[in-house]
Amino acid sequence: MKVLVVLALFSVCNANILWQEPPKTSLDMVKDAFWDYVAKATQTAEDSLNQIKQSELGQEVNTKISQSADLVNQYVVAVRSQVAPLSQDFMTRFTQEAEQLKARLEKDVSAVGTQLEPYTQEMVAHIQTQVEQLKKEAGPYADAMDPEALKAVLQQKSQELKAQVDAKLSELQAQMVPYTQEMKEKMEQSLDDFQMKLIPLAQSFETQLTQKTQEIQQSLTPIGEELKTKLDASAQDLQAQLAALWESFTKKTQ
Repeated sequence: MKVLVVLALFSVCNANILWQEPPKTSLDMVKDAFWDYVAKATQTAEDSLNQIKQSELGQEVNTKISQSADLVNQYVVAVRSQVAPLSQDFMTRFTQEAEQLKARLEKDVSAVGTQLEPYTQEMVAHIQTQVEQLKKEAGPYADAMDPEALKAVLQQKSQELKAQVDAKLSELQAQMVPYTQEMKEKMEQSLDDFQMKLIPLAQSFETQLTQKTQEIQQSLTPIGEELKTKLDASAQDLQAQLAALWESFTKKTQ
């Protein structure tokens, strides 16, 4: 979403400074972009531009910018409200996959007998804890609408989970606990299946996100056009007033 907002402002104001400044509010970004635009359009020196910003004329222009910035805020709210359900849907489906994994693992270890129940329960509980941790780590990437980072963390953490399970099984074997090879193979297969489902889940999220953002861009085009019109009108008005002020100043100094 942040990328969409920056691109929208960039296309409207042609303001490269947006990429260089630290994070600011939408209003501050629009103001900075507008004054940079004015400086280039009127070829006004920085010192003179700063004086104009503090003048009554500058305050009037900032008021116009504030009114236009409300449109940017509307854009941000619209994007967040329409895209956020995709993140929630992803987390819901992830939870369903985690519950299915837990059920499969409990079934995998149930056949080894009651004598190993303390060990197998501990194993399943450990895996469940790690899956919950994976869910917590994946959540921020889904909320941030970053599918590439989401896929990367799912791949990495699910692989780490498999390695931890293998280590646990090796530890049991070293302690001479007689678990069956069949149980080991079933658990590994369950984890493999879980991992294989996570990546398509993230890919589906990415596809839906791309489609939704395209729809939003199309539906909000009028907002961007209105913002551009207001900023251009303010720029033309200010340029005319600056030209008049300069002409008056040069006459007085002659």
